[in-house]
Amino acid sequence: MPIEDSTTGAGAVRLIQISDVHYRDAPGGHGLVRHDPADGLAAALADAADAIAAADVLIASGDLADTGSAGAYNALGDILDALPLPVYCLPGNHDRHDTYTACLPRTGVHLEPAVRVGPWLLLMVDTNALGREHVGEGVYRDLDERMTLASGPEVSAPDAARAREILTGSDAEHVLVFVHQPPLAEICPTLDPSGRLAALVRDFPRIRAIAGGHLHGGLEGEFAGVPVFVAPSTTFSIDYVGGTFDGPGYRTFTLHPDGRVDTLAHTAPGPITDALRSTPAPRFLTELMTGLVRVEELRAMTDEQFERRFGEPRPVREH
Repeated sequence: MPIEDSTTGAGAVRLIQISDVHYRDAPGGHGLVRHDPADGLAAALADAADAIAAADVLIASGDLADTGSAGAYNALGDILDALPLPVYCLPGNHDRHDTYTACLPRTGVHLEPAVRVGPWLLLMVDTNALGREHVGEGVYRDLDERMTLASGPEVSAPDAARAREILTGSDAEHVLVFVHQPPLAEICPTLDPSGRLAALVRDFPRIRAIAGGHLHGGLEGEFAGVPVFVAPSTTFSIDYVGGTFDGPGYRTFTLHPDGRVDTLAHTAPGPITDALRSTPAPRFLTELMTGLVRVEELRAMTDEQFERRFGEPRPVREH
């Protein structure tokens, strides 16, 4: 399988990761926060402007369109294509396969599963297998409940085989794997430590780290002996320690020739962040994101049961 090559000169590889953009094709707030996801993305990209100018690649790690609409992908594709560096994307549980693949690609916006940059291979692995049905020849059918079913990382057999083919055929010295749902046992209680993703890490020791999104927070952990880094969301993030919302953010990486990975999560300052940091994150949301409660359980609760469990009324989603 051919691999795109964005090889630069010797030295460290620099990249930017954005995630959970939740772009929409109509203006308006996003559920529990009042600002438009487009404004959050603009704030994150503006704060990252200097880093973007110095970077080799930008990775957009899923949930790129909130409801998977063609209009959202078309608008977002134009924004990403205007950036002064190549952008590589992978899908999240909010993304719809057909519209994602049809509407997002541009000259500078790519859906290829891997890119070589210097001594590093950046490998994009789809972890949405629980929300999709593979129907052959790389074609997927989204399940009706894909957003909730794919709450944890799972790799399909065809995607695992494709990743193995790419890894086997690459002579890159080091590999950074990007996923949407990060494999953190403390966040995903149903995570299979012996599954296909763990087998990839075990069988290919050149994998130095895994980077993901999905959790809307700059978290870190470990899986199968390698570090895991989670990017904040450009829409809104969560301060899991302080129990409040946080502002739109992104993550920067420096990948060294010797295989070391330096990375930092950033939050864009400004009025959006100021407003979010003064707003408590609902307890049901933090428990949902950290795997302490499932969507099915929330749906089964009466309003009274919900308020008794979380100490807060069930929110009414704004459309």
